[in-house]
Amino acid sequence: MPTANNRQPANQLQPVDSPYEQANRLRLELAEVQRELVEAEAILAQEQAAVNAFRMHARLMLDELADAVQTLLAEKQRLLTRLALLRQDEHTTSSGGNEGQESLNERLAGDEPDPIEDVLPTATPRDKAAEKRLYRELARRFHPDLAETAAELAYRTSVMAAVNAAYTAGDTQTLYDLAGELEPVELRELALIPTPELRQLRERLMQCRRRRRKVQRQLETLRQDNTARLWRKAQEMDPANEDWWTAVRRDLEEARTRLTVEVNSLAEALAAFEPIR
Repeated sequence: MPTANNRQPANQLQPVDSPYEQANRLRLELAEVQRELVEAEAILAQEQAAVNAFRMHARLMLDELADAVQTLLAEKQRLLTRLALLRQDEHTTSSGGNEGQESLNERLAGDEPDPIEDVLPTATPRDKAAEKRLYRELARRFHPDLAETAAELAYRTSVMAAVNAAYTAGDTQTLYDLAGELEPVELRELALIPTPELRQLRERLMQCRRRRRKVQRQLETLRQDNTARLWRKAQEMDPANEDWWTAVRRDLEEARTRLTVEVNSLAEALAAFEPIR
């Protein structure tokens, strides 16, 4: 229990770090964040190189077979969609209609991906959905209408113009780079820091943290790519049981046979249906 001698007055002011102490603390934080950033960039570079090499090897080993399966998948989707549209037109114009037609059309539209797509190495991906999510996030962060000062308005306008240009061009890398720009609220915080040295250290710390988060996001996106998943699966497979490439070729051969039958059947159904129209 505190005694009368060591009890601190309730209104006693806490000591404030001197600018020198604040600068030292920021330098230590910056050094730690820089170390983490270097480690994260190294992991990303290693996985990108490994996945790209695996993608090239996959094209050499599976090129003709993978292309044949991709072509059949596209043709199957085209025929399913055509049949769904024709049957939907028939249902719309008919007087009675058929029960469950909407469910049938959903199945015909081919909403469910074919399982074989999980073993197809992809080309270098452009994830348009991810680009759109990132664009919306950046628009929320940097929209000029949210500016509180003239300086902030100029900053938001400049960044948002770059975001729009990158999104229009499909330049995902630039979008990721722009995600590392300082937040407008961080600029306001920097403006309140009294000394140039502390302001510069704080800005560098903020930028490093943003770059680290950007690298982490890139790594997460890479690991969602189908080729990256296949690469990890190949790494985990016991070569004593079966060679990974042999297993994949077998799956693709079976898929090509199955898809050929399905496409032929759909083509016959479409040919039988269209004369009725």
